[in-house]
Amino acid sequence: MDDVPAAGRDAARSLAASLGDRANEMAARGQVADVPALWEDAIAGLPDEGSRALITLAYAWYQALHGEVELGVRLAVGLRDCPVSSVRGQVRVLVRNRVRVEPDLVGRTWFALTQTSLPSWASLSDPDIDAVGEWLSAASWEESRRIYDAVVAGIRSQDIDDALEEIALGDPRLRAPAAVHRAVLVLGADAGYRCLNNAREAARVAGQAATAGDWSALRACGAIELTVHGLGFLGGVHGVAAELMAGRIGDDLAISPSMSERIAVLARDAEPWERARAASDLAVIGDGSLGALLAAIPDSLQR
Repeated sequence: MDDVPAAGRDAARSLAASLGDRANEMAARGQVADVPALWEDAIAGLPDEGSRALITLAYAWYQALHGEVELGVRLAVGLRDCPVSSVRGQVRVLVRNRVRVEPDLVGRTWFALTQTSLPSWASLSDPDIDAVGEWLSAASWEESRRIYDAVVAGIRSQDIDDALEEIALGDPRLRAPAAVHRAVLVLGADAGYRCLNNAREAARVAGQAATAGDWSALRACGAIELTVHGLGFLGGVHGVAAELMAGRIGDDLAISPSMSERIAVLARDAEPWERARAASDLAVIGDGSLGALLAAIPDSLQR
């Protein structure tokens, strides 16, 4: 589940506002102890996981902002792996908001529930998030490079990556653009922007990555080839090869027949130079687990 449909979000927003108003009225009458039951009963009565997650998030915000910070953070931490991406994004905002006010309490609560320290995104600054958002939304690669050089290059790589991930959580449509910008970070600005501006350059850098066994760079090139240049076949081959090689354990990995069939279909529609590059790069990697990918490119098309 990536997100809740618009109608469901609107209904949850209306319900959360109503519950917040009623909770405030109860608190004003001295019925603070009854407020949790109000929210919890409403959550229990909701029909689906997405709606329950949205109202639980609203409950977390209510408690965090009305004096029960620990309870609010506990509720938020419980949503950190929620299948609704926008909820996961808001969990980060809530935790970071409270870290700035009560860092020790939030840190202790997070550790008590997860046995880990606060994630790096908990210390992101609003200006850095805004700068990365501006970079992500640039109207051209030329403007993007100017923003990168002027502002983004001065931000820690981990913070840029965290900001890109959080922005994409808030809007699933930004996942592909975020992956492209993350690829620039992996390749370095100079190489990354050359790849963004030229499909053949992206393929050439991918070939270098395949030869060097640099699977992160190969994955980055695949993302650029696929998303920016529309090279479904070449970007797909490079992306799949990178994932298989980076994640392999012994010889357990295998390429499914459906994936091989999909690669074969894409190969027929690809440009000759794409097929030749893919065959060459797979041969250079020379790993048996990639045999099915290479076999999916007919011999007659490997030229």
